[in-house]
Amino acid sequence: MNKTLTLLCLLVCLVARQTAAQPEFIGPEPQLGIADPPSPIGAVAHRLTPGTDSLLLTWLQRGTSGIQLRWVRLNAEGWGEPATITEQPRMMANWADVPAVVEGGDGALYAHWLDPSENSPEWYDIRMLRSTDDGSTWTALGTLNDDGIEAEHGFVSYVPDAQGVRAYWLDGRATREEIAEGVNGPMSLRTARVGETIEPSTLIDDRVCDCCATGAGPIVIYRDRSKADVRDISLAGGGIPGTRLLHADGWSIFGCPVNGPAIDAKGRTVAVAWYTAADNKAKVLAAISTNNGVTFGEPIVIDETRGASIPLGRVDIVLDGEEAVVSWLANKRLKGTLKLQRISAAGLVGEAVAVSPMDTGRLSGFPELEVLHGRAVIVWRDPEAEVLRAAAIPLEGIGKEK
Repeated sequence: MNKTLTLLCLLVCLVARQTAAQPEFIGPEPQLGIADPPSPIGAVAHRLTPGTDSLLLTWLQRGTSGIQLRWVRLNAEGWGEPATITEQPRMMANWADVPAVVEGGDGALYAHWLDPSENSPEWYDIRMLRSTDDGSTWTALGTLNDDGIEAEHGFVSYVPDAQGVRAYWLDGRATREEIAEGVNGPMSLRTARVGETIEPSTLIDDRVCDCCATGAGPIVIYRDRSKADVRDISLAGGGIPGTRLLHADGWSIFGCPVNGPAIDAKGRTVAVAWYTAADNKAKVLAAISTNNGVTFGEPIVIDETRGASIPLGRVDIVLDGEEAVVSWLANKRLKGTLKLQRISAAGLVGEAVAVSPMDTGRLSGFPELEVLHGRAVIVWRDPEAEVLRAAAIPLEGIGKEK
């Protein structure tokens, strides 16, 4: 997982907070709508998750004696006051595998951070915390991965349940076992319920892609990996035993592309977006299910390779009723643009909306998209200014059918 990634926690450098200029805006005028997050210069590894009438944003920054995991709530009044969840002498993060705070079905907050091994930065565990007083205090729950093996564990996603949250993650315990001469076992996908305690984990898939994000709703989605290194998007759940392909793209690639899928769900509607480069043609695709993820409609092409325009993926997706809005990093001649586009279950595609120029390098991270009070809120990192940016776009302003 971590072998192809850049460790960012070592780059966190906190200096006095400065007000950085908003990026030049592209598109119809009143779209930017909110201030940048109240995070310091040098903040990295951001994650945006939904809460009750609010959104929860986390990031990493340099603390007084180590690395801090910080969080802040965004509601109708704007950004709240940031607070520290935990400060550790060492904390691992990279541009794709980041910590998070999420709201459980029991009303508690749950957070995780990645604890690197002293023996190798390529090995790390998932440490969990819980708060029952809206983040004022946090209790350590222990380690999410229950193998006790120095290996890679990360890319955690969550779905709330009545007892707290159900967590899904990539688990590298088998990668430390030699299954043939010079060949170690594959990465796996595991799950566990987390509440007042962490329950024992169960295996979902024993062979998956090494470093692509997972996503959870009523189903869990992830990038699979066949023995022939076909790395398409699979899912599990929805009342159907076992695992199954979302769509057979046929992308065969030796090595992890670090470009996982995204999911959102409301009622019986489930929307998924993903990136593929099957047949050497990069595409951003999305599909919608109206039966709780049991079946999906045909993939809708959001963006694809056209001459010098080659989408880079880094997708996210949110639902607006029975329609969905997809975010992704478009790219033309190495000039990136963060874009949004509306789709429907019937296959209709709206006009793309350009949110902002965006650096195409790893230090810009993955844009995070959520919905709050009728607006699509998106957070990304500006590596030149070394700050987190945010935009809030009215959902009604994101293009309808072309």
